[in-house]
Amino acid sequence: MNWHMIISGLIVVVLKIVGMTLFLLYFPQIFGSGNVSFIPTNSYGTACPRGWDFNQERCFLLSTSELSWKKSRDFCETEGSTLAIVNTPEKLKFLQSITGAEKYFIGLLYQHAEKRWRWINNSIFTGNVTNQHQDFNCVTIGLTKTYDAASCDVNYRWICEKSVK
Repeated sequence: MNWHMIISGLIVVVLKIVGMTLFLLYFPQIFGSGNVSFIPTNSYGTACPRGWDFNQERCFLLSTSELSWKKSRDFCETEGSTLAIVNTPEKLKFLQSITGAEKYFIGLLYQHAEKRWRWINNSIFTGNVTNQHQDFNCVTIGLTKTYDAASCDVNYRWICEKSVK
């Protein structure tokens, strides 16, 4: 037998197995899991600026760089938006479906005087925040399915949000 043909065939089989395994592992993260239908999120055909994602009459911008919470907030303000106020399960699910394996700052801060979490629009947060430590006064989403407390001074990606024009 021609050993080159056998080795070539084995390489093709191994590559197909590795490719299928990676596809099956990452398919739910990329396209969502369960029986969720595909929902287009890009801004084409909406009133969202180019590069922003559209969902439920809101526009979202996921950063590709990292900044502190305050600098992230300032960036969003220059874009005519705020850090995302993720105050509904639907909004959280949508954002988690597009954030992948990165952590993103959102507009939720711990108010020491009140001993409670508040959104940047001053509304009260009624959910649970995990990973709470003394100096963790900001919140990220994305890597886990929860709201995670984080240091405001550590650089993370961020999510800006604004209403559709």
